[in-house]
Amino acid sequence: MVSVPEAVASPVKFSQNDDIFRGIGTQGVENLSQASHVPEVDPSQTDKEEDWWTPMTTARGSRAKDKTPPPSQWKKWSKGNGKGPQLSDTPLPQDDSPDSQLYYFSEESWDRFTQWSMNPIPLQIGPTIFNSTVATRIVCAGKWLGNDEMDAYMFIWRVNTSLGRWGPTRVAFMSAIFSLQLNAAYNVFHPDKKSYQLPEFLLSYGRGELPSHGRTDLVWGVDIDRLYFPLFVNGNHWIAVTVNIIERKVEAFDCGGRRNKNRQSLEKFAHMIPRIVKAVAPPDRQKKLLLSPYTIVEVPMKKRLNKSCCDCGVYALKHLECLLLGVDISLVDDEIIQGCRQKIGVELWEATQDPIFADAMTRYVPSPWERSEVFDLEED
Repeated sequence: MVSVPEAVASPVKFSQNDDIFRGIGTQGVENLSQASHVPEVDPSQTDKEEDWWTPMTTARGSRAKDKTPPPSQWKKWSKGNGKGPQLSDTPLPQDDSPDSQLYYFSEESWDRFTQWSMNPIPLQIGPTIFNSTVATRIVCAGKWLGNDEMDAYMFIWRVNTSLGRWGPTRVAFMSAIFSLQLNAAYNVFHPDKKSYQLPEFLLSYGRGELPSHGRTDLVWGVDIDRLYFPLFVNGNHWIAVTVNIIERKVEAFDCGGRRNKNRQSLEKFAHMIPRIVKAVAPPDRQKKLLLSPYTIVEVPMKKRLNKSCCDCGVYALKHLECLLLGVDISLVDDEIIQGCRQKIGVELWEATQDPIFADAMTRYVPSPWERSEVFDLEED
Protein backbone atom coordinates (compact mmCIF):
# COMPACT_ATOMS: atom_id res chain seq x y z
CA MET A 1 0.00 0.00 0.00
CA VAL A 2 1.06 3.59 -0.55
CA SER A 3 1.94 5.31 2.71
CA VAL A 4 -0.01 8.41 3.70
CA PRO A 5 1.99 11.31 5.12
CA GLU A 6 0.58 13.95 7.42
CA ALA A 7 0.67 16.66 4.77
CA VAL A 8 -2.50 16.99 2.74
CA ALA A 9 -2.43 17.90 -0.93
CA SER A 10 -3.58 21.40 -1.82
CA PRO A 11 -7.22 21.50 -2.87
CA VAL A 12 -8.04 22.27 -6.48
CA LYS A 13 -10.43 25.12 -7.20
CA PHE A 14 -13.01 24.87 -9.94
CA SER A 15 -15.16 27.25 -11.90
CA GLN A 16 -17.86 24.64 -12.60
CA ASN A 17 -18.42 22.62 -9.41
CA ASP A 18 -15.98 19.72 -9.25
CA ASP A 19 -16.76 17.94 -12.50
CA ILE A 20 -14.05 19.49 -14.68
CA PHE A 21 -10.48 18.28 -14.63
CA ARG A 22 -7.24 19.06 -16.31
CA GLY A 23 -6.52 16.05 -18.45
CA ILE A 24 -6.17 14.70 -21.93
CA GLY A 25 -7.97 16.24 -24.86
CA THR A 26 -9.07 14.94 -28.22
CA GLN A 27 -6.49 16.70 -30.39
CA GLY A 28 -4.79 14.13 -32.59
CA VAL A 29 -7.73 11.74 -32.58
CA GLU A 30 -9.78 13.54 -35.23
CA ASN A 31 -12.38 14.71 -32.69
CA LEU A 32 -13.18 11.21 -31.45
CA SER A 33 -15.06 11.34 -28.16
CA GLN A 34 -13.29 10.17 -25.03
CA ALA A 35 -16.51 9.35 -23.23
CA SER A 36 -16.62 5.74 -22.18
CA HIS A 37 -19.97 6.03 -20.45
CA VAL A 38 -23.13 6.90 -22.31
CA PRO A 39 -26.11 7.51 -20.00
CA GLU A 40 -28.82 4.87 -20.34
CA VAL A 41 -26.79 2.79 -22.82
CA ASP A 42 -26.80 -0.01 -20.25
CA PRO A 43 -29.82 -0.32 -17.94
CA SER A 44 -27.62 -2.07 -15.39
CA GLN A 45 -25.93 1.25 -14.60
CA THR A 46 -27.96 2.79 -11.85
CA ASP A 47 -27.98 5.68 -9.41
CA LYS A 48 -30.03 3.77 -6.88
CA GLU A 49 -29.73 4.61 -3.21
CA GLU A 50 -28.59 1.07 -2.42
CA ASP A 51 -25.15 1.59 -4.01
CA TRP A 52 -22.59 -0.21 -1.84
CA TRP A 53 -20.18 1.53 0.50
CA THR A 54 -19.71 -1.33 2.95
CA PRO A 55 -16.18 -2.79 3.05
CA MET A 56 -15.70 -6.48 2.29
CA THR A 57 -15.18 -9.00 5.04
CA THR A 58 -12.02 -11.07 5.01
CA ALA A 59 -13.31 -14.44 3.94
CA ARG A 60 -14.83 -15.20 0.57
CA GLY A 61 -18.59 -15.52 0.71
CA SER A 62 -18.95 -13.71 4.04
CA ARG A 63 -19.54 -10.11 3.00
CA ALA A 64 -20.98 -7.91 5.73
CA LYS A 65 -24.53 -6.71 5.28
CA ASP A 66 -24.88 -3.26 3.79
CA LYS A 67 -25.79 -1.11 6.79
CA THR A 68 -24.08 2.07 5.66
CA PRO A 69 -25.72 4.74 3.53
CA PRO A 70 -25.00 5.52 -0.11
CA PRO A 71 -22.58 8.38 -0.91
CA SER A 72 -25.49 10.83 -1.31
CA GLN A 73 -26.17 10.42 2.43
CA TRP A 74 -22.60 10.63 3.76
CA LYS A 75 -22.98 13.90 5.67
CA LYS A 76 -26.42 13.13 7.08
CA TRP A 77 -25.34 9.65 8.14
CA SER A 78 -22.14 10.92 9.71
CA LYS A 79 -23.94 13.56 11.81
CA GLY A 80 -26.52 11.08 13.02
CA ASN A 81 -24.09 8.35 14.03
CA GLY A 82 -20.91 10.22 14.75
CA LYS A 83 -18.68 8.03 12.61
CA GLY A 84 -18.25 6.77 9.07
CA PRO A 85 -18.45 3.27 7.59
CA GLN A 86 -16.57 0.69 9.63
CA LEU A 87 -14.51 -2.33 8.62
CA SER A 88 -15.99 -5.51 10.05
CA ASP A 89 -13.14 -7.87 9.16
CA THR A 90 -9.92 -9.00 10.79
CA PRO A 91 -6.57 -8.15 9.17
CA LEU A 92 -6.25 -9.96 5.88
CA PRO A 93 -2.55 -10.87 6.21
CA GLN A 94 -3.60 -13.30 8.96
CA ASP A 95 -5.96 -14.99 6.50
CA ASP A 96 -3.10 -15.98 4.22
CA SER A 97 -5.50 -15.92 1.28
CA PRO A 98 -3.53 -15.67 -2.00
CA ASP A 99 -5.95 -13.11 -3.41
CA SER A 100 -5.81 -10.78 -0.40
CA GLN A 101 -3.31 -8.44 -2.05
CA LEU A 102 -5.90 -7.69 -4.72
CA TYR A 103 -8.38 -6.17 -2.29
CA TYR A 104 -6.75 -5.79 1.14
CA PHE A 105 -6.33 -2.36 2.69
CA SER A 106 -5.93 -1.40 6.33
CA GLU A 107 -8.68 -0.14 8.60
CA GLU A 108 -6.72 3.07 9.05
CA SER A 109 -6.62 3.65 5.29
CA TRP A 110 -10.36 3.11 5.02
CA ASP A 111 -11.03 5.49 7.92
CA ARG A 112 -8.97 8.26 6.30
CA PHE A 113 -10.67 7.72 2.94
CA THR A 114 -14.10 7.76 4.61
CA GLN A 115 -13.26 10.96 6.48
CA TRP A 116 -12.39 12.66 3.17
CA SER A 117 -15.65 11.35 1.65
CA MET A 118 -17.68 13.29 4.22
CA ASN A 119 -16.27 16.52 2.78
CA PRO A 120 -14.71 15.50 -0.56
CA ILE A 121 -12.32 18.29 -1.50
CA PRO A 122 -11.25 17.68 -5.14
CA LEU A 123 -7.62 16.55 -5.40
CA GLN A 124 -5.31 16.12 -8.38
CA ILE A 125 -3.81 12.74 -9.27
CA GLY A 126 -2.02 12.80 -12.61
CA PRO A 127 -4.48 13.69 -15.39
CA THR A 128 -7.52 13.18 -13.14
CA ILE A 129 -9.29 15.21 -10.49
CA PHE A 130 -10.22 12.82 -7.69
CA ASN A 131 -13.59 14.17 -6.56
CA SER A 132 -16.85 12.79 -5.22
CA THR A 133 -18.03 11.84 -8.71
CA VAL A 134 -14.91 9.81 -9.45
CA ALA A 135 -14.84 8.24 -5.97
CA THR A 136 -18.49 7.19 -6.22
CA ARG A 137 -17.97 5.68 -9.64
CA ILE A 138 -15.06 3.62 -8.32
CA VAL A 139 -16.33 2.24 -5.03
CA CYS A 140 -20.05 1.83 -5.71
CA ALA A 141 -21.54 -1.25 -7.33
CA GLY A 142 -23.49 -0.70 -10.53
CA LYS A 143 -21.09 1.95 -11.85
CA TRP A 144 -18.91 1.73 -14.94
CA LEU A 145 -15.38 3.06 -14.68
CA GLY A 146 -14.47 5.76 -17.18
CA ASN A 147 -11.29 7.14 -18.71
CA ASP A 148 -10.62 9.28 -15.63
CA GLU A 149 -10.28 6.34 -13.28
CA MET A 150 -8.27 4.24 -15.73
CA ASP A 151 -5.84 7.06 -16.48
CA ALA A 152 -5.32 7.85 -12.80
CA TYR A 153 -4.40 4.23 -12.05
CA MET A 154 -2.06 4.05 -15.05
CA PHE A 155 -0.39 7.26 -13.82
CA ILE A 156 0.29 5.68 -10.41
CA TRP A 157 1.82 2.64 -12.04
CA ARG A 158 4.00 4.77 -14.33
CA VAL A 159 5.40 6.72 -11.39
CA ASN A 160 5.90 3.59 -9.27
CA THR A 161 7.80 1.95 -12.11
CA SER A 162 9.93 4.97 -13.00
CA LEU A 163 11.01 5.44 -9.38
CA GLY A 164 11.48 1.74 -8.66
CA ARG A 165 8.78 1.73 -5.98
CA TRP A 166 7.65 -1.79 -6.88
CA GLY A 167 8.92 -4.88 -8.67
CA PRO A 168 7.87 -4.50 -12.34
CA THR A 169 10.51 -3.06 -14.69
CA ARG A 170 10.83 -2.46 -18.44
CA VAL A 171 7.08 -1.89 -18.68
CA ALA A 172 4.98 1.03 -19.92
CA PHE A 173 1.39 1.99 -19.15
CA MET A 174 -0.74 3.70 -21.76
CA SER A 175 -3.58 6.19 -21.28
CA ALA A 176 -7.10 5.97 -22.66
CA ILE A 177 -6.40 8.49 -25.39
CA PHE A 178 -3.54 6.33 -26.70
CA SER A 179 -6.06 3.77 -27.90
CA LEU A 180 -8.19 6.45 -29.55
CA GLN A 181 -5.20 8.00 -31.28
CA LEU A 182 -3.87 4.67 -32.49
CA ASN A 183 -7.32 3.75 -33.79
CA ALA A 184 -7.52 6.99 -35.75
CA ALA A 185 -4.01 6.47 -37.14
CA TYR A 186 -4.82 2.91 -38.18
CA ASN A 187 -7.82 4.14 -40.17
CA VAL A 188 -5.41 6.27 -42.20
CA PHE A 189 -2.78 3.54 -42.43
CA HIS A 190 -5.01 0.68 -43.56
CA PRO A 191 -6.06 1.97 -47.01
CA ASP A 192 -2.50 2.87 -48.06
CA LYS A 193 0.05 0.89 -46.05
CA LYS A 194 3.02 1.37 -48.39
CA SER A 195 3.10 5.16 -48.33
CA TYR A 196 1.94 5.60 -44.74
CA GLN A 197 4.09 7.74 -42.45
CA LEU A 198 3.69 7.46 -38.69
CA PRO A 199 2.38 10.69 -37.12
CA GLU A 200 4.56 12.43 -34.58
CA PHE A 201 2.24 11.72 -31.66
CA LEU A 202 2.64 7.95 -32.10
CA LEU A 203 6.42 8.35 -32.24
CA SER A 204 6.16 10.35 -29.01
CA TYR A 205 4.56 7.35 -27.34
CA GLY A 206 7.34 5.12 -28.64
CA ARG A 207 9.97 7.48 -27.21
CA GLY A 208 8.26 7.61 -23.80
CA GLU A 209 7.33 11.29 -24.17
CA LEU A 210 3.65 10.39 -23.92
CA PRO A 211 1.59 9.98 -21.81
CA SER A 212 2.87 13.31 -20.55
CA HIS A 213 1.57 12.75 -17.01
CA GLY A 214 4.30 10.63 -15.47
CA ARG A 215 6.47 10.95 -18.59
CA THR A 216 9.21 8.31 -18.63
CA ASP A 217 11.35 8.97 -21.76
CA LEU A 218 11.81 5.18 -22.00
CA VAL A 219 11.96 3.88 -25.57
CA TRP A 220 9.85 0.93 -26.71
CA GLY A 221 11.98 -2.04 -27.66
CA VAL A 222 15.07 -0.48 -26.06
CA ASP A 223 14.06 0.29 -22.47
CA ILE A 224 10.56 -1.19 -22.61
CA ASP A 225 9.60 -4.80 -23.33
CA ARG A 226 5.90 -4.75 -22.47
CA LEU A 227 2.96 -2.36 -22.76
CA TYR A 228 -0.05 -2.53 -20.45
CA PHE A 229 -3.36 -0.74 -20.86
CA PRO A 230 -7.12 -1.07 -20.48
CA LEU A 231 -8.94 -0.99 -23.82
CA PHE A 232 -12.53 0.15 -24.34
CA VAL A 233 -14.14 -2.04 -27.01
CA ASN A 234 -17.47 -2.11 -28.81
CA GLY A 235 -18.54 1.12 -27.14
CA ASN A 236 -19.55 -0.62 -23.91
CA HIS A 237 -16.83 -2.82 -22.44
CA TRP A 238 -13.33 -2.68 -20.90
CA ILE A 239 -10.72 -5.39 -21.43
CA ALA A 240 -7.07 -5.67 -20.36
CA VAL A 241 -4.39 -5.69 -23.06
CA THR A 242 -0.68 -6.44 -22.86
CA VAL A 243 1.79 -6.13 -25.73
CA ASN A 244 4.94 -8.23 -25.54
CA ILE A 245 7.46 -6.50 -27.80
CA ILE A 246 10.07 -9.24 -27.42
CA GLU A 247 7.69 -12.08 -28.28
CA ARG A 248 5.76 -9.93 -30.80
CA LYS A 249 2.44 -10.73 -29.21
CA VAL A 250 -0.77 -8.85 -28.29
CA GLU A 251 -2.69 -10.53 -25.47
CA ALA A 252 -6.25 -9.69 -24.44
CA PHE A 253 -8.00 -10.56 -21.18
CA ASP A 254 -11.78 -10.18 -21.36
CA CYS A 255 -13.83 -10.85 -18.23
CA GLY A 256 -16.84 -11.34 -20.49
CA GLY A 257 -15.18 -14.31 -22.15
CA ARG A 258 -16.01 -12.87 -25.57
CA ARG A 259 -13.26 -14.52 -27.58
CA ASN A 260 -12.96 -13.49 -31.25
CA LYS A 261 -15.30 -10.52 -30.69
CA ASN A 262 -12.41 -8.17 -29.88
CA ARG A 263 -10.11 -9.22 -32.69
CA GLN A 264 -10.88 -6.25 -34.93
CA SER A 265 -9.88 -3.85 -32.15
CA LEU A 266 -6.73 -5.83 -31.34
CA GLU A 267 -5.57 -6.05 -34.95
CA LYS A 268 -4.94 -2.30 -34.97
CA PHE A 269 -2.37 -2.67 -32.20
CA ALA A 270 -0.88 -5.76 -33.82
CA HIS A 271 -0.22 -3.77 -37.02
CA MET A 272 0.77 -0.36 -35.65
CA ILE A 273 2.99 -1.15 -32.65
CA PRO A 274 5.72 -2.99 -34.62
CA ARG A 275 5.96 0.07 -36.88
CA ILE A 276 6.36 2.37 -33.89
CA VAL A 277 9.00 0.09 -32.33
CA LYS A 278 11.00 0.02 -35.57
CA ALA A 279 10.73 3.79 -36.09
CA VAL A 280 12.08 4.69 -32.63
CA ALA A 281 14.81 2.03 -32.57
CA PRO A 282 18.50 2.98 -32.92
CA PRO A 283 19.60 2.98 -36.58
CA ASP A 284 21.78 -0.10 -36.15
CA ARG A 285 18.78 -2.11 -34.92
CA GLN A 286 16.11 -0.90 -37.32
CA LYS A 287 17.12 -3.22 -40.15
CA LYS A 288 16.65 -6.25 -37.92
CA LEU A 289 13.10 -5.34 -36.89
CA LEU A 290 10.12 -6.65 -38.84
CA LEU A 291 6.98 -4.74 -39.75
CA SER A 292 4.79 -7.83 -39.90
CA PRO A 293 1.89 -7.72 -37.44
CA TYR A 294 2.18 -9.21 -33.98
CA THR A 295 0.33 -12.40 -33.07
CA ILE A 296 -3.02 -11.88 -31.32
CA VAL A 297 -3.83 -14.09 -28.32
CA GLU A 298 -7.21 -13.91 -26.60
CA VAL A 299 -6.57 -15.58 -23.28
CA PRO A 300 -9.30 -17.97 -22.03
CA MET A 301 -11.02 -16.74 -18.87
CA LYS A 302 -13.17 -18.19 -16.11
CA LYS A 303 -16.84 -18.36 -16.96
CA ARG A 304 -19.65 -16.33 -15.40
CA LEU A 305 -17.59 -13.28 -14.48
CA ASN A 306 -18.94 -9.72 -14.37
CA LYS A 307 -22.53 -10.83 -13.88
CA SER A 308 -23.39 -7.22 -12.99
CA CYS A 309 -22.24 -6.09 -16.47
CA CYS A 310 -20.74 -3.04 -14.71
CA ASP A 311 -17.46 -4.32 -13.29
CA CYS A 312 -15.50 -4.79 -16.53
CA GLY A 313 -13.29 -1.77 -15.81
CA VAL A 314 -12.36 -3.12 -12.38
CA TYR A 315 -11.64 -6.53 -13.90
CA ALA A 316 -9.40 -4.93 -16.54
CA LEU A 317 -7.33 -3.10 -13.92
CA LYS A 318 -7.06 -6.13 -11.64
CA HIS A 319 -6.15 -8.45 -14.51
CA LEU A 320 -3.31 -6.09 -15.41
CA GLU A 321 -2.23 -5.98 -11.77
CA CYS A 322 -2.19 -9.79 -11.60
CA LEU A 323 0.00 -9.95 -14.70
CA LEU A 324 2.39 -7.36 -13.30
CA LEU A 325 2.72 -8.98 -9.88
CA GLY A 326 2.66 -12.61 -10.96
CA VAL A 327 -0.67 -13.37 -9.29
CA ASP A 328 -2.99 -16.06 -10.67
CA ILE A 329 -5.48 -14.15 -12.82
CA SER A 330 -8.25 -16.64 -12.03
CA LEU A 331 -8.37 -15.30 -8.46
CA VAL A 332 -10.23 -12.22 -9.68
CA ASP A 333 -13.94 -13.00 -9.64
CA ASP A 334 -17.30 -11.55 -8.66
CA GLU A 335 -16.84 -12.66 -5.07
CA ILE A 336 -14.00 -10.20 -4.44
CA ILE A 337 -14.72 -7.56 -7.08
CA GLN A 338 -16.40 -5.14 -4.66
CA GLY A 339 -13.35 -5.28 -2.41
CA CYS A 340 -11.22 -4.60 -5.48
CA ARG A 341 -13.30 -1.50 -6.20
CA GLN A 342 -12.79 -0.24 -2.67
CA LYS A 343 -9.04 -0.83 -2.77
CA ILE A 344 -8.74 1.10 -6.04
CA GLY A 345 -10.60 4.01 -4.44
CA VAL A 346 -8.41 3.96 -1.33
CA GLU A 347 -5.18 3.70 -3.35
CA LEU A 348 -6.11 6.63 -5.59
CA TRP A 349 -7.03 8.78 -2.61
CA GLU A 350 -3.79 7.87 -0.82
CA ALA A 351 -1.85 8.76 -3.95
CA THR A 352 -3.27 12.30 -3.78
CA GLN A 353 -1.65 12.57 -0.33
CA ASP A 354 1.72 11.12 -1.32
CA PRO A 355 4.52 13.70 -1.82
CA ILE A 356 6.17 11.40 -4.38
CA PHE A 357 3.19 11.72 -6.71
CA ALA A 358 2.87 15.42 -5.91
CA ASP A 359 6.48 15.91 -7.01
CA ALA A 360 5.87 13.92 -10.20
CA MET A 361 2.93 16.19 -11.03
CA THR A 362 5.06 19.32 -10.66
CA ARG A 363 7.19 18.09 -13.58
CA TYR A 364 4.19 17.76 -15.89
CA VAL A 365 4.66 19.55 -19.21
CA PRO A 366 1.60 19.60 -21.50
CA SER A 367 2.05 17.92 -24.86
CA PRO A 368 1.00 19.65 -28.09
CA TRP A 369 -1.23 16.59 -28.58
CA GLU A 370 -3.10 17.30 -25.36
CA ARG A 371 -5.16 20.21 -24.16
CA SER A 372 -5.86 21.49 -20.68
CA GLU A 373 -9.57 21.01 -20.01
CA VAL A 374 -11.91 18.11 -20.64
CA PHE A 375 -15.28 17.58 -19.03
CA ASP A 376 -15.76 14.58 -16.81
CA LEU A 377 -18.36 11.89 -17.41
CA GLU A 378 -21.80 13.13 -16.49
CA GLU A 379 -23.86 11.63 -13.70
CA ASP A 380 -27.65 11.76 -13.65
